[in-house]
Amino acid sequence: MDVHHVGQLLDADFEASVAFYRDTLGLSLRETTDGPVRVAFFETDSAEFHLIVRESRGSPADPLLDAIRARSAAHVAFEVPDLETAIAGTTDAGFSLLGDPPEEGLGPYRRAFVDPGGHVGIPFEFVEPV
Repeated sequence: MDVHHVGQLLDADFEASVAFYRDTLGLSLRETTDGPVRVAFFETDSAEFHLIVRESRGSPADPLLDAIRARSAAHVAFEVPDLETAIAGTTDAGFSLLGDPPEEGLGPYRRAFVDPGGHVGIPFEFVEPV
C-alpha cells in the first residue's frame, strides 16, 4: 500500500493558499476546482497533495468534511489495488466507513473514507485508481 495523497483542509483564502504552495514551496499545480468546496491538486515526486478550502456550506461534501475536520485539518489517502477488499477488511476489523462507499473521488479513482471517530491517528481513506 502506498500513499496516494495527503489532503489539507484550510480555512483560508483559496487563491493565496494556492500561490503559497505553488510559488513559495514550488509544488507543481495540476488543476483546481470551483464551487463551494475548492480543491487544488498538486503533484510531488512521491504523492499528490490536495489543498481543500470550503468557501461555503451547502455541498454534498459537508458531512465528510465535518467528520474529518472534527479530528484533524489533514487526511491521508492510501492507494489500494482492490477497494472492495480494503472495505471488507476494514469493516471486518470493526471500523465503520463514511458515506456509501465505494464512491467516486475527485480524481480518476474510487474511494472509501474510514470514519475518523473510530480510530486513533490522522483521518484516512483508501483509493483505487480507475
